[in-house]
Amino acid sequence: MSTGEKIALKDLCDSIRMEIVSRNFPPGMKLSEQILCSRWNVSRTPIREALRHLESEGFISSSKHKGFVVTSISMHDVEQIYTIMINLDSLAARLATPFIARDAKKLERLRALCEEMQGLCGMKDIEGYMRKNLEFHSIIFRASENRWIIKILENLHSHTNRFILKALYIPRRMDESVQEHFEVLRCIEKGDERGVEKAIAVHFSRSLGDLKNEIELSAPLRTKEMD
Repeated sequence: MSTGEKIALKDLCDSIRMEIVSRNFPPGMKLSEQILCSRWNVSRTPIREALRHLESEGFISSSKHKGFVVTSISMHDVEQIYTIMINLDSLAARLATPFIARDAKKLERLRALCEEMQGLCGMKDIEGYMRKNLEFHSIIFRASENRWIIKILENLHSHTNRFILKALYIPRRMDESVQEHFEVLRCIEKGDERGVEKAIAVHFSRSLGDLKNEIELSAPLRTKEMD
């Protein structure tokens, strides 16, 4: 496989993954290879390679009878993912702090992202906020320079974006998230490794708590509507 084909395959994986993350391809949806080929103007071979790759990441599953189907995420999955992220993201942030604190460009970008998220919060642009949020955390965990942490968190953050939209619709959650990101930035600017570690853990713990409360509150409403 040539370098160009590798890049094309990665882009194809990224594009299909984003459709799943944004719920344009919702849980339970069957992915037709023919339709995907037509949409991205490629043959079945790269589509199948991309789908197999996304299956290994847990975004889709396959069977002889159903073909490829977008997987669903339960509250149990959410809790397990957040448990890992609370611990691993905070560790990555502690490791990354000395590097970022000495890197003016990274600090400037993190400040800009915080300000952009604040603006998007005011406009109630949740999808835009989600993208900036992902970039903010990605800059931090990538700066840890630990390739194993980076690989794991890249996958986990992609999965969390499948339900983070729901969390951000919770009243005041986006405003609180903005302040939590600014607190993480303040700790990084001071080179406070333990402070960053705590701020990241608090951020994800609060996000999980709010998400669980929202799901528990909305469950009886959904049941009542079905009766």
